[in-house]
Amino acid sequence: MKKVVIVILSFVVLIGVSSSAYAHPGRLEKNGGHNCSAKSKQKGLCTGYHYHKKKK
Repeated sequence: MKKVVIVILSFVVLIGVSSSAYAHPGRLEKNGGHNCSAKSKQKGLCTGYHYHKKKK
């Protein structure tokens, strides 16, 4: 019983402290942005240059 509680608490803590992942299909320049690929434009995912990171 004690092991079950420890496993559940560990899982809750792990989920609580996990961070978000921001996916993008290429490298980012120093401002945190890049141009969309032709494939992404065809899919309607983006239209041109855009940012992935917040500007400071």
